[in-house]
Amino acid sequence: MRRKATISDMETTKLHIIETAESLFRQVGYVKTTVTDIAKALGMSQANIYRYFPSKASINEAICDRLVHNIEAQCWESLVRDGSSTERLKRFILEYHRTVKNNIINEKCLYDMVAVAMSEHWVVVQGHSNRIRDLLRIIIEQGISSGEFRTVNSSKMAKVVHESLAVFVYPSLLEHEINDEENGNSQDNLDEDLDQLLDLILHGLSAVGK
Repeated sequence: MRRKATISDMETTKLHIIETAESLFRQVGYVKTTVTDIAKALGMSQANIYRYFPSKASINEAICDRLVHNIEAQCWESLVRDGSSTERLKRFILEYHRTVKNNIINEKCLYDMVAVAMSEHWVVVQGHSNRIRDLLRIIIEQGISSGEFRTVNSSKMAKVVHESLAVFVYPSLLEHEINDEENGNSQDNLDEDLDQLLDLILHGLSAVGK
């Protein structure tokens, strides 16, 4: 008698599909990889893949959701270290920029996959933005409580800070800045620009001379 698949079995299979697809997307590219390729690599039929995901795009959505959670986890690690709210906010933003750049921009195949997700799966992007803003809000509120930051609407300020970082963390904008040779823009210049923005943000939040 055939054993009925448990929820645990189904989740394990789903994870295997996601991991195999991500590996192929990284190696071959999102566009060139087909559901048939994914099924073949797993030793299962296309029909079985479609039991778990209705399309290749839905597999990509799951991969990108996992990727942005990994980015958030790396950024979170920068917050567990000691330091003032100013130091933690600066460290968090620098880590956010570095992690996006290293995880996405430096891997062309992975960047293509994320670029598709950003245009087709706004729920993933919006969820990521909301979680990043929550982390920024927490840091700002801690700075206000300690008297380090002036009193502001923490939610609105977190939104403004996050939006001001777009060119440094949004993959398509970040790629454009890195590759913009026409304006003589180099990685060193980009880092300097981020330092200047951080100075502006931290000066605006500072309770000194308020």
